[in-house]
Amino acid sequence: MKALYQKIRTLNGKNYGLYKSLAEKPWDFGDFVLEFLHVQGDPYAPASRVTIRAKLQILGYATEWGSSFERRLALSDFLHRKLSRLVQEKYPDKDAAVIFDVAGPEMLVRNSLWIDNGELRACLQVKLPGEGRKIQAELAAEILTMVLPDLVSAGLYYDKSDEGALQEHYRILAERKEILSQIDACGLCAFVPDGAVLPRASGLSEMPLEKAIPFVAPEEMAVTLNVCGREIRGMGIPKGISVITGGAFHGKSTLLQALTRSVYPHIPGDGREGIVIDETALRIGVEDGRSVRGTDLSMFVRDLPGGVSTKNFNTLSASGSTSEAANLLEAMEAGSQTFLIDEDSSAVNFLIRDVRVRKLLGDDREPLIPLTDRIKELAAAGFSFILVAGACGDYLDLADNIIVMANYKAECAKFSPAPSTSSWRGEAPTGSTEPAEVTQAKVTEPTEVTQPRSFVTYMQPLQKSVRPTSAVERQVKVKLAGDTLLQIGFLVSDTSRLNTLVDKQQRFGAGFILLNLLQNAASNNDAAQSVAGVAQKLCENIKNVGFRNLPQGMSREMSLPRPVDIACVAFRLREGK
Repeated sequence: MKALYQKIRTLNGKNYGLYKSLAEKPWDFGDFVLEFLHVQGDPYAPASRVTIRAKLQILGYATEWGSSFERRLALSDFLHRKLSRLVQEKYPDKDAAVIFDVAGPEMLVRNSLWIDNGELRACLQVKLPGEGRKIQAELAAEILTMVLPDLVSAGLYYDKSDEGALQEHYRILAERKEILSQIDACGLCAFVPDGAVLPRASGLSEMPLEKAIPFVAPEEMAVTLNVCGREIRGMGIPKGISVITGGAFHGKSTLLQALTRSVYPHIPGDGREGIVIDETALRIGVEDGRSVRGTDLSMFVRDLPGGVSTKNFNTLSASGSTSEAANLLEAMEAGSQTFLIDEDSSAVNFLIRDVRVRKLLGDDREPLIPLTDRIKELAAAGFSFILVAGACGDYLDLADNIIVMANYKAECAKFSPAPSTSSWRGEAPTGSTEPAEVTQAKVTEPTEVTQPRSFVTYMQPLQKSVRPTSAVERQVKVKLAGDTLLQIGFLVSDTSRLNTLVDKQQRFGAGFILLNLLQNAASNNDAAQSVAGVAQKLCENIKNVGFRNLPQGMSREMSLPRPVDIACVAFRLREGK
């Protein structure tokens, strides 16, 4: 620290560009090391980036906190939120000298704070002070040698008073891992525990709604799990076709949204921390205007008028039904096994086809094959569907399970247990009711799940557009236009309808991972694998060591998406204007 202080003092009043000399070496503070990743060029440029590295043992943590992914994620997330809170308390105004990433309710691998090999790395932004083009050494020394060490001391060192809250973080992750293995073995795709709080405070908030009605599993679908030494009762949703129905504003979409966001673990107190769903689950809906490149839509769209084949479909602006068909088929290609669908955000002619219209037009004049005609075959092939249907009554006759939401309380109208569920529950299912069967149109074409395209086949045509967008750029940049339009060089991907990308940081994570994959497409040893398969390998590496080995991986805040989400971002890539 003394060496850094003395160095800064020698710069007082000199040209602002000399701040860059601070990046020539790491600075030893005794218990931790401070290193500059990027130094801003002037006072008005994006803030400088510094990383703080410290051994867990020196910070006072037992070695067990580095022993497993769940423990490392629990400690990283806990300390991330603590440090973020302290930075915001120190600098409550927008024009803050020190900036640290603010996390949502999900526990994710974040490059702003991660632990690997027994070492903690925290990445912060620092606005180096200047008056005009002159260095203000006194203010800079205060920030770097006083404020930052104080934040490290208060935010990152072991504090015995935090032990209970830290253990609660870990308990959620340990139980989630165990529940995931149990529900899969017992033929379930999701589990919602009693006491879960599903509604949010508002449409703009991720905070739980105060005085909300806690979830209680209907008796017919109730299961009790023995997890990490304690029993947890809740609603088990079997694999297959499950429909959530009920009146408007009674909680149908709220339950579906809670399931959608529960592909990630949530922090204690969020209300959804105990909800567990198949980790490959994806929300599927309409996406007017999305680009589609080389996707086989023939399962849902017959050849178009004029003899246009849908086996290798390309468009820069897909229609509603075509976009939803592409979303579902690409999700299957990416490895998703469970699909969440809300009729309110779907194309009606993708979901159902009215019997009177069917009789009038016949199949010869209607290229679309609705999901009602395919869903049973897809379920038999091992895919699961959880659908919200308040008006599309055809799905009631196709459903294996029907959940009725009434004033945010779940009731069971139909229940078909998974093959192994009865023995696991220790009792036979009761209370099942079967709705009257309705005649369904017969589809003669066989259902064939699209085989995943190889990584090289899909990526190589895009490589020509992966280049700097101006002559002064030395690297290909990843940017966000607005909150959701991802730009990688001259490529763009509209991620606005990818509901399981929960924040900007995950979108940047997907962007930098895809940039790395695109730049190495030709030399990749796993080129024969699918896009999701190659992404999976890189994601596993990041789960171990964080983003530090990814080129540009520490250049800005990013968090780790799932391989299935990275593949879905890749399927939306197109050349920008």
